[in-house]
Amino acid sequence: MLSIVVPVYNEEDNVRLLFEKIQTVCQTIGDAYEVLFVDDGSADETFNVLSELCKEEPQLVVIRFEKNAGQTAAMAAGFEFARGERIVSMDGDLQNDPVDIPRLLEKLNEGYDLVCGWRKDRQDKFLTRRVPSILANWIIGKVTGVPIHDNGCSLKAYRASIIKQVPLYGEMHRFIPAMTTIVGARIAEIIVSHHPRRFGKSKYGLGRIWRVMLDIIAFKFIISVFTASSKPQNLGSLWHRLSNVLFNSKQRAFRAAAVLSLPFFVLGRILFLNANVAAFSCVGLAIALLILGGLTENKIQQANQTLAVSGKLAHFFVFGCRRRPMRFLGPIGVMSLVLGGLFLILQMDAFPLEMLRTIAPNLTPILITVGILVFCMGMFGELIAFANAKHVKDYTIKTILRVNNEGTCRE
Repeated sequence: MLSIVVPVYNEEDNVRLLFEKIQTVCQTIGDAYEVLFVDDGSADETFNVLSELCKEEPQLVVIRFEKNAGQTAAMAAGFEFARGERIVSMDGDLQNDPVDIPRLLEKLNEGYDLVCGWRKDRQDKFLTRRVPSILANWIIGKVTGVPIHDNGCSLKAYRASIIKQVPLYGEMHRFIPAMTTIVGARIAEIIVSHHPRRFGKSKYGLGRIWRVMLDIIAFKFIISVFTASSKPQNLGSLWHRLSNVLFNSKQRAFRAAAVLSLPFFVLGRILFLNANVAAFSCVGLAIALLILGGLTENKIQQANQTLAVSGKLAHFFVFGCRRRPMRFLGPIGVMSLVLGGLFLILQMDAFPLEMLRTIAPNLTPILITVGILVFCMGMFGELIAFANAKHVKDYTIKTILRVNNEGTCRE
């Protein structure tokens, strides 16, 4: 069976036409299929149009959220309820072309687990959509090591056995290629068609750029920690103990904390003869990072052993930060670092306000230390949120419509 997953939000003018196009293509493929439209809390007539369509089409499944939860949550729900061994995802705005589906499946059948669409001739605004996308995709490819030209293209084909293992939340859909490497996915890419939007309005703009940059840092950290290590661990008892800490996949969060803390231990030792605020800040930051790494390691192990989010720390990162600690704590850390840099400038003799110039040497290391620690808390919080992803859902389903055995569309 083939499952087509289509997240939609306020697409009343597009859904019927899109279903007809998908249906035409799937009939030429010849396999049994289903089309899952996930209505992400639309405020227009999208759900009513889909409800009427469901009465006519037995292949249609309509999932409606209680409230808007975002494209990633809609895709996650579609993947959860999809019954097919192969799954295709696509946007609901008619910019993706269902005609490309057979080509995606052909490539998938060559032995790949994920085939990504590449909108090489993208029909969107150049400055506000295409330029930021090209830059973001280049950075994502360099940082994650997965050189996909178009991570943001929703038109993709997956093996269900792979994509159902990948926890999706917090706008992670644009990082699906990188995230599937955690479960060892084989990835390919083909050029697909892209059409200008005919109806409705785009849901994205330049305001998401800073969030994407924070996401890139967070997901690189997640991949580094959760991807299994292949380092040798049998080179003698002493080395075995050391490598068990440094390279064991069950202790990689603590290893990351140890690597991050080492420069601050060294810097603190160099400055320690002066016994000033900077020296104590460096040593304190190094110790705090080790503690943070140890706590994170503990929470990851708890997440693997329990069926619910446990502990106040995990609850804070998962629920208090809405499962995106990097987005919550990252900007605070950056602001503190910027303030620390400003106070560093205040220490210059040319600065006119003598009072500020006097307190700046003490405030500078404190602000920089706090900034680094808070930023690192955001990164390690992402590890805890990712480890607990299987215990939490970002959406609440209000209605599911499908044709039953009697040929009637029912909840």
